[in-house]
Amino acid sequence: MHLFQLVACTVVFLLAVIAVTAVVPDNARATPAYAYGDVVEVAPDVLLVIGRPLDFAKREVDVANAVFYKSGSTLVVVDTGGTAGFVPFLDAAAARLRPYDKVLLVSSHGHADHVGNNNWIDTLGVPARHVMSLHDLAAMRDQVGYFAAGFDEAAPYLADMPSGRAYAQEIVDLFGGLHVESRSLTLLESLPLESVTIGSTAWNGWRLLDGAVLVLRTSGHTAGHVAVFLPGPKVLHLADETTGFYQTFPDARPAANLLSLQRAVNALKAGAVTAVTDGHSFAVHRGDEAVAYLTGLTDAAIAFDAAVTRILKENPKGITIPKLVSQVGRAPELADAPGGANAVPVFSYMEVMNKLRELGVGLPAKPMAPVSFPD
Repeated sequence: MHLFQLVACTVVFLLAVIAVTAVVPDNARATPAYAYGDVVEVAPDVLLVIGRPLDFAKREVDVANAVFYKSGSTLVVVDTGGTAGFVPFLDAAAARLRPYDKVLLVSSHGHADHVGNNNWIDTLGVPARHVMSLHDLAAMRDQVGYFAAGFDEAAPYLADMPSGRAYAQEIVDLFGGLHVESRSLTLLESLPLESVTIGSTAWNGWRLLDGAVLVLRTSGHTAGHVAVFLPGPKVLHLADETTGFYQTFPDARPAANLLSLQRAVNALKAGAVTAVTDGHSFAVHRGDEAVAYLTGLTDAAIAFDAAVTRILKENPKGITIPKLVSQVGRAPELADAPGGANAVPVFSYMEVMNKLRELGVGLPAKPMAPVSFPD
């Protein structure tokens, strides 16, 4: 496998882990990014354990941030990152919130960089409970099979690319082992779904610990993706709903993602949310900066839709997917879009294919056949 190809594949699988930051005014800058393993106080009894971006030169996979919260005598953990090297940081955060007599783990979704240390909760010596969505269970348990499907869609357009399964297997191996199973797993869908109001915004999800933890069904990044809102400290953890301005994987729901970001902005403006954290920006977002950060993503998502729609309309007889990807990459509508994910070949193809599906334009039966709006 060529080095460039592996880098491209790795960035896709690791959720385009260049930290996505919106262009914001000078008086609304983000909290500076922290170092790997830092345990940052977001609010009283709320800690953010800082993950890391991909460093392919060091053969280091990315690790998602984890959130810790002490509610009464229960330690609440949102995501466990991945790799054995992250475990001491999890231990340090748990130690800062002692004493506790129970642990609740919420997995935001099934991707390896968020669930790789799930068995850690069973090492704490207290009863542990783990919740996640049924829709992400299969992906959590079969990382290679899940990611292979998306890679295989893009493979026909990239020269010398091996099978999606081979790509995915090589990257999963970089984690050095995944420990996704816990002793006590409850599927969120087995619990009563409830209406949740945050400020003036309406969500649905699940109330845990008598409402001290609200698990919000977002379903944008993956089919089973959830965010977590802590109403006491007013902290909203969006996990990977912010990894880019347009979602990549075949089970993503871009419209749901956009709705979640817009609701989060409204909740921030109303003061119902005072701090936003996520999986990969390695920062705490507050106030005007948080609004600008999320608004930058939503604006770029609308611009992406405009660019793809314009190009399709300019080519009524059809355009091949490689030409469409190339033109999108140069689209003026995206000149100010945050992040640099579109420069990665595999990611760019997967994004465009998802946008075609969202627009109702079928993917071609043969890779080089043109696509167009139906007559």
